Amino acid sequence: MEIRKFKTFKKVVELKSFSRAAESLYYGKSTVSEHIQSLEREVGSPLFDRLGKTINVTDTGNELYMYVVKLLNIYDMIKNISVDKMDEKGELNIGVSESLVVYRLNSGLSQFNRAYPNVNLKLISDNCSKLREKLYTGELDLTITLGPQRDFEDLITHKISEERLVFISGKEFDVKNINRENKGAIEKKCFIFTEKECALRHFFQNYLYNIDVSPLRTLEFSSIEAIKQCVVNNLGISLLPQYCVEDLIEAKKIRVIEGDGDKIKFSIQLSYHKNKWLSPLLNEFMKHIIKMD
Repeated sequence: MEIRKFKTFKKVVELKSFSRAAESLYYGKSTVSEHIQSLEREVGSPLFDRLGKTINVTDTGNELYMYVVKLLNIYDMIKNISVDKMDEKGELNIGVSESLVVYRLNSGLSQFNRAYPNVNLKLISDNCSKLREKLYTGELDLTITLGPQRDFEDLITHKISEERLVFISGKEFDVKNINRENKGAIEKKCFIFTEKECALRHFFQNYLYNIDVSPLRTLEFSSIEAIKQCVVNNLGISLLPQYCVEDLIEAKKIRVIEGDGDKIKFSIQLSYHKNKWLSPLLNEFMKHIIKMD
């Protein structure tokens, strides 16, 4: 039995698809099929029930999967044995929220790159839910995200810091508070949201719902920078992490609007799968990020 076939099997189980596994591993679909068929011949039992385009893992497949996870973790440990830290090579696949890449991680990433110049650091930016999916499928080693503090099944999460969120508008806007008392004035304004699957978008919409505000006009952007420029140009009201807009606040290009009650905070969180073996390299990366400014 070959390690690469076990990797293929694990990927098919986690992605629940031969074609998606092939795409993730940069294999042809025929190669994935051959790997699975070879394992089934050696095990002597089907690993998947193939029902049209749907595949389900058999009892044998589930049992094998548990052993394969342990085996590949041990294999990673063997690969990462190194006498000299500076000679370490490897690849880390890290999922990061866009705003953190731009405003919070520069120092930690730069320090890590200087300490480990031979490591290929692959950063993937997406919304929190999609990054979390990639943790479950093994496509990512680690995620660093901004959102409400919460725990997820099979993930280990560490809070790095708390960050304040602020309501912002252009200088020409006359709304002073985002609360129930200002409902009439607020609903006349345009609200600028992040994309639909973003945790910040969900929070913003729930906040407005809880104060009985139903926006009549909205804009949606996946880019934080696009939202900032729209606010500067008096196109609407938005909710963003304060660290993203401190430059605009200091330059008096935008206004901070008070919310309803206590200050709103999100947490920067570092997460990895509970079955993930933390290599020395991954541990070193986490140390650099946790010490970030």
